[in-house]
Amino acid sequence: MAKSKKSGSKTYTPTPQKKNRSLTFKIIMVILAVALAAGIIIMPIESSLRAYAEEAEGESVTVDSFKTGKLADAISEAANGTDYNFITKICVMSGTLDASDWSALNTIPNLEYIELAKADTEDGVIPDNALPYRNQLRFISLPKNTTVIGDSAFNSDRKLEKISMPNTVAKVGSYAFEACEALAEIPNSVGITSFGEGAFKDCKSFESFTVSPEVTEIPANAFGKCGFSEIIIGPSVTSVGEGAFADCGSLTDIYVYAENAPSVNASSAFMNVGGTVHVYPDSAESYTAWEYNNLKVAGDLDGEYPVEAPEPAEVTEAAEADGSSETEAAVTEETSAEAEQTEQTEAAETAETSAQQSGLSVGVVIVIVAMAVVIAVLATILVMKSKKS
Repeated sequence: MAKSKKSGSKTYTPTPQKKNRSLTFKIIMVILAVALAAGIIIMPIESSLRAYAEEAEGESVTVDSFKTGKLADAISEAANGTDYNFITKICVMSGTLDASDWSALNTIPNLEYIELAKADTEDGVIPDNALPYRNQLRFISLPKNTTVIGDSAFNSDRKLEKISMPNTVAKVGSYAFEACEALAEIPNSVGITSFGEGAFKDCKSFESFTVSPEVTEIPANAFGKCGFSEIIIGPSVTSVGEGAFADCGSLTDIYVYAENAPSVNASSAFMNVGGTVHVYPDSAESYTAWEYNNLKVAGDLDGEYPVEAPEPAEVTEAAEADGSSETEAAVTEETSAEAEQTEQTEAAETAETSAQQSGLSVGVVIVIVAMAVVIAVLATILVMKSKKS
């Protein structure tokens, strides 16, 4: 029981109700302050995130034509002030790219889609280091006259899923597609008559590769760490380089159509590979050097090499002049299909982004409503206590 105190002629007794009301009032004031601060902080952040997400959907730029060496100016004009950071798709409808024009494409940091199938590249060559280390690139169609892909041209484009190329491509440089981890295949690979060291190294998503019957050498590290389960080696191959198929963990069947065993250091070329080398019965003895650890040779191959030699990789003047030539029609059709598929993917991603934005907005509303409910409950308790007292 509380003790009474005298103040002059009056006596008062402190009560717990007053203390409780004071404490409750302080709690409510703290909650109101927190709610106000949350509203001030969260709402601008949510607004900024929504604005950024809308910009992040990306812009598309189309260059109708340009003079060789002036693609940078043409892109700037077509972009019409758009921040290069938000350009995700570029389409070049005509013109001939030189090394500086390929460099111009590199100034756009977040490109996901590059359409060049209707353009040309100077001398049919994609230069060395044309578009390496692209962190966002998912699809590219190569110029219609491409015959050579230079060294490290697309090295470490880790998100590159598909590439469209004309059947004129005959040579792929060293490490051209190294570490293109998402790339499933190289189209028209049978037309590639030579490729350099490490050309397809670390292409973990490779599902298949058809070696041209004109290929005479599989260079060092050419397919190291690739993901395919089988490989067909043509009859003209005379040597397999160091580490050519090293660490291809999924490789189980190797079909070799050479009657005389190509020279190989199996401990290096097929390091960490366990599978079967299928050869002609009459040639099995010459493949003794291929047997290493779990790699075994089976003389069970039958029939001729199943791939025909490709047509000469040439672009004739008549074909260039005839805009409706079969080659260009095929390239255009394939590119259109790729474009449609990419647009569908982009639409799905846009829908996902919108859903995320909606989720963010709903989350903010839920937080604010929850705070309001808590405040309302505490206010009701305070009123009830006040009436009782």
